[in-house]
Amino acid sequence: MKEVANKIINRIKEKDNILVFVLFFVVSAGISLNIYLESGDELWNFQNVYKMYKGYKIYEEINVIITPLSYWIEKATFQIVGANLFVFRVSHCIIISTLLLFTYIILKKLNVSKTVSLLTAIIINLQEFFLLIRTSWCYNNMALMLFVIGVYYIINEKTRKNLYIQAIITILIILTKQNIGIYYLLGNIVYLCALENNIKHKIKDIVKYISVLLLGGIAFIIYMINDNNLYNFINYTFGGILEFASENGNYEISSIIYIIGIIILNIVISIVLLQKKILSEKQKENVKILLIFSMMLAIVCYPIFNSTHIIIATYLMMINTVYILYILFKDFRDGFQKILKIVNTISITAMMLFSIFNINIFWNNITSEDYQYSWEDPFFGGVLGKEEYEKNQEIINYIEENDKNVIVFSHMAAFYMIPLERNNGDFDLPFKGNLGIKGEESLLERVANIENTQFLLYKKEKCYQESEKVEEYIKNNKRFIGEIWDFEIYE
Repeated sequence: MKEVANKIINRIKEKDNILVFVLFFVVSAGISLNIYLESGDELWNFQNVYKMYKGYKIYEEINVIITPLSYWIEKATFQIVGANLFVFRVSHCIIISTLLLFTYIILKKLNVSKTVSLLTAIIINLQEFFLLIRTSWCYNNMALMLFVIGVYYIINEKTRKNLYIQAIITILIILTKQNIGIYYLLGNIVYLCALENNIKHKIKDIVKYISVLLLGGIAFIIYMINDNNLYNFINYTFGGILEFASENGNYEISSIIYIIGIIILNIVISIVLLQKKILSEKQKENVKILLIFSMMLAIVCYPIFNSTHIIIATYLMMINTVYILYILFKDFRDGFQKILKIVNTISITAMMLFSIFNINIFWNNITSEDYQYSWEDPFFGGVLGKEEYEKNQEIINYIEENDKNVIVFSHMAAFYMIPLERNNGDFDLPFKGNLGIKGEESLLERVANIENTQFLLYKKEKCYQESEKVEEYIKNNKRFIGEIWDFEIYE
């Protein structure tokens, strides 16, 4: 019996990566699925992907300001599996689970014990990632996942100098979120300069790396030209950068203090440790790699210094901090292994119970007679109260039965445009920085010349990214004709 038990334990240890992925998938599902449907990044991204699924063209008809890979992938997922919020959220759970899995794998590759590696991933999940999980599917999370996978391949000795792998990963990150991809590119160049002593080898490696990137970039540009979409792509992904940075800055003082503190901590302890003789050459190289890419990733927080962006910006710093502390406290860590295993067991049990409880609530909700959506409805999987659902349906019916074109000029537009399968282009997401080169002026021109149209303006709290200038123009130059629920009607 003991031999059988040992065999089972050994087999589990061999398959630990699979088990870790399953653990975090269940945990993220328990958080993501049972979330109230509200206006935010999840709904706005879902709106864009759903429009693409329904035949509308990214950039040409939808004001997406991010490179398209994540949208292409999710559109393909919708075509294969189904197009609803449930599928959208499950896709996000896969992204988050993969990210946390590679956090675990990286630490193991750095010779951190499995116990500490898993505990680190758990702590990140508990302390930080509840926020990212609750924001659901987002190109930022996918880009971060690819960023972390890329760093793993650099830390892995077998693929450390494989520039083709790094170039391909860089292309994938750039095509997922352009700025994060650029930071990863810069990290690779700094890494090649810092860890290669021979100048000729440095130049040769950088040229090889950049050459593959250029080939990928040229291929993408040719595709966009053939698709007659190159101008629209440039217009939205680059044209509104200055407006986005100047108009959407969000500076939470606590977040700024936190990121400055953790940056200083990482730089100081890394430099001090590199000067000590306690590190092997391999460990020194690992610390340099983590420090270089941590500093590049930290730039992500600008210009929105809020909790979500700070989590992404400091992700690698947390891994680097754990690695350094693990090295520094090598004389004490072995004595805490049993305690850490107990902490892991308690944490895993608590997370699994919490998630299973939440999944059960979600299941009871979508299978109840009162649930409003079927699998074919785009909002299937979303939690929405009966009163809110009826309110939305009344607004949808008003828009559908109106003999005029109706534009919901608000961050709330997706609630109505998605089920109606309609598209008003920039008006469905009228955010500063999402409007291309001309910015708010382009919408002002269109509003001034538009005919046979009604505008619904949201009376309650607005998203800080919305264009107040255009809304004021509508109020001052269009005729107020009444209200419907939380909206004023102008025509």
